[in-house]
Amino acid sequence: MTNRLQPADLTYMGAFRLPETFNWGARGLSFYPGGGGGTGSLLVTGFELLYDPSHPGESCWNASWDCSAFFGEVTIPPPAIESDWQNLPEATLVRPMTRFDGGLASTVHREYLYVSDLEYVPRRGSQTSDKLYGSIELWYAEGVAGSDTFNTVWLANLDGTNARGMFHVGPTESPYHGRKMGSYLFTVPDWYASRYLGGRTLVTGRSRGTPSEGAEAITTHGGSQGPTLFAFHSFDNDRPTGNLDALPMLYYRVAFPGCAGPNVGHASACDYPDYTMCDEWTGAAFVERGNRRAIMLLGYKGLGRNCYDEPPVDCHDPCSTAHGYHCQPYERQVIFYDVEEIGRVARGEREPWTVRPYTVWRPSQFYLTGHVCSNAGGMTVDVRGKRLFMVERGLGGADTNAPVVHVWSLQ
Repeated sequence: MTNRLQPADLTYMGAFRLPETFNWGARGLSFYPGGGGGTGSLLVTGFELLYDPSHPGESCWNASWDCSAFFGEVTIPPPAIESDWQNLPEATLVRPMTRFDGGLASTVHREYLYVSDLEYVPRRGSQTSDKLYGSIELWYAEGVAGSDTFNTVWLANLDGTNARGMFHVGPTESPYHGRKMGSYLFTVPDWYASRYLGGRTLVTGRSRGTPSEGAEAITTHGGSQGPTLFAFHSFDNDRPTGNLDALPMLYYRVAFPGCAGPNVGHASACDYPDYTMCDEWTGAAFVERGNRRAIMLLGYKGLGRNCYDEPPVDCHDPCSTAHGYHCQPYERQVIFYDVEEIGRVARGEREPWTVRPYTVWRPSQFYLTGHVCSNAGGMTVDVRGKRLFMVERGLGGADTNAPVVHVWSLQ
C-alpha cells in the first residue's frame, strides 16, 4: 500500500543524553509543545518503579514509605552523532522530578509494577488545566491479581497535582483486561480518531501472553500473545469517575500452552509471528510523514524458545538468572502497523488478531545493536516540528542503565 510509512522515510538526526536522574527510568516519553519557550520539551518518567525520594533506587517494599510515580521535564538539545554515547550533548532538567499520581498507583500494588508511560493532553471542556495521563504495567499480574483485571491509567494536572484514578480501560469484561493495558500510551490525530475510533484520541496497550482462565485452548480472556491497542476518550472535566470509554483496535488470542507454553509451546500456534513470553513493547506512536503513516511500536523481542527455568530445566540465559521465562537471544525492534487495517478492526470489520506488522525495523543507530540484554524505553512524536523520539536504555551497563534519546526527522 502506497501510504505505508517505511524506515527509509525517517532521516536520522542524532541523539542526546538524559540527566543521570533518569538512569533506570525513561520508560515513558511525551512531547510537550508548550515547553522550551514554544519550541517544545520532553516529559519523561523517572525511576521505573514507584519510590519514596527518601529511599532512592529502592522499590516500595516498606509499607510506611510514601511512594509515587515521578516525571521530569527536559530541554531538547540539538542532537549529535557520536561514536561514544558519553560524548553526546545532555538535556537539561527544567522541571525537577515531580510526583504526578498522588499515590494512586500504589493502590494497585506497591512493588510489582512499572511506571510505564505518560502523555500530555491539552485541557478539554470544563478543565482548568492541561493534563498529564499516566499508565502502569503490573508486570507480575498473575501473582498479584490472579485472574482478576485491574486499573492501569490515571490523570493529573500538568504540574502533577489533582491526580484522579485509577481508571480501568473499558468495561471489566473480555476482551478488556489489565494485562492488555498500560505499557505504552499515545495520541492519534483527530482525523483518525473521528474516522475510525468514535473520537477517541488516546491509545494504550501491552503484550502479556497469559490467559486469565485456564479452561480454553484459545481465548481472548486475560492477556494477549502480542502487542495490543485500545483507544479511549480523554476526560473533559477535572473530577472524572468511572471506567474509560474504550474501543479495541488490536489484540491477539492466547493459545496456552500451545503458543509460548513453558518449555512446550511452539510459535506455529501463535497469532503473532514468532511470539515469545519475553517480548516487551515499551513505546508507541502514530507517525506521519506527508501522506505516509504507521502506528509504530518500540520494544525488546525474544528470538529463541520459551524456556522456563523450573528445575530440572536450566535456560542458560546470558542476560538474566531471574526465575521465569527466558527467550534468548534478544534484540530491539520497531514494528510498523498499517493504520487502515487497524482502523477496520476498530470499526468491527476485521478480527483484531488477523493484523500483523508489515515491517520490522532494527535501528542501526542504536548504540547497543544485534543481540542485546537491555530493553528500550519510550517513544513520542513532535507533530508540528516533524520529529520522532525514541529512548534507548541500558547504556553504561546494568549498574548504570543510562538512557539516550534518538531523534529522526519526518520532513
